[in-house]
Amino acid sequence: MSIGSKEAVSGQRSAVRKGANPSVSPLTKGGIRGVTTAIFYITKAGHKLAERIHPLYPDAEVLKFTSAGAIHELPQHWRDRKNLIFIMATGIVVRTIAPLLKDKRTDPAVIVLDEKGKYAISLLSGHLGGANSLAAEIAEFLGAQAVITTASDVQGRIALDIWAREKGLYVEDFERLKRLSTKIVNGKSIKVFTDNSIERKEVPDEFNIVGSTDNAEIIISEELYKKKALYLRPANLFAGIGCNRGTTKDEIQKEFTALLKKKRLSAHSIACIASIDLKRDEDGLLEFAEDNGLPVRFFSGDALNAVSDEFGIKGSEPVRAATGSVAVSEPAAVLAARQASDIVDIIIPKVKRGNVTLAIARAKYTL
Repeated sequence: MSIGSKEAVSGQRSAVRKGANPSVSPLTKGGIRGVTTAIFYITKAGHKLAERIHPLYPDAEVLKFTSAGAIHELPQHWRDRKNLIFIMATGIVVRTIAPLLKDKRTDPAVIVLDEKGKYAISLLSGHLGGANSLAAEIAEFLGAQAVITTASDVQGRIALDIWAREKGLYVEDFERLKRLSTKIVNGKSIKVFTDNSIERKEVPDEFNIVGSTDNAEIIISEELYKKKALYLRPANLFAGIGCNRGTTKDEIQKEFTALLKKKRLSAHSIACIASIDLKRDEDGLLEFAEDNGLPVRFFSGDALNAVSDEFGIKGSEPVRAATGSVAVSEPAAVLAARQASDIVDIIIPKVKRGNVTLAIARAKYTL
């Protein structure tokens, strides 16, 4: 099975052994906005159309866009919302949002509708923000025409950024991605290397799969290679962490970073961290997870022991005496990885570094 994005890992089919009873801490991926929508109108006709499309987005706020009203609140909506729908002239919208534009990776989707609902225009963040999909959805609902101008959509070619997002791949270099996207739009193929599994029917026509990194323009891997290319990172690594009581987040970060560097693994491929449920209140561990935007999963001692028996993990009696489990980092990593795939292997067995014990499990990722 394919592994989704870091935010989607918890929603995938769990293959955890019966009795594992995993739980997730309230610390989740930072910077991910909820799917919230605001609909702005100026005239009575605009308000009527806003109410007409409101059932599509029940959580949406419908706001009058005037100099005495929502215009002043627009910067806040820009930060807090994912979708902004304007029912007014495109020129008004362009002039109003211009000072707020920052980055296609963080700007919200902006859609513009005419008052009669004839056109749904994808104005901003068409791919990464989802404006193209939103415009198409509104157009279908209204029986209107979606206006989409991104070259890949117009030409029926793959949108590299959307494809990467759908595959749960972290993009490390957006400038390089833009250059390769232009190459695709111009009808050229891209040399792609991956050391993960491939389902040929899922490979875009624009991709030419190559057997080494030598000439690759895109490398899909959790490993660090020296080759200059666009790296797309699957979220297929799961870090099991044990630590002494009171270990600081800085020590955990130091040892974690050093281990990944030594083993030549990308931090962008870490899907989550995992530990024993006795560590739910371990401040350093929770703060480390929050700083890195990673969810934390906790497992019972019984669940960890069961996996230790299955994998032949050698534990220690002092650890059992302290925690009730013969081991923590290795079985915790395995249990977390099993929430993403049935096929799991331990690629970094337990490593003791200072007050921290680390292990990395890998879940099978299929392209």
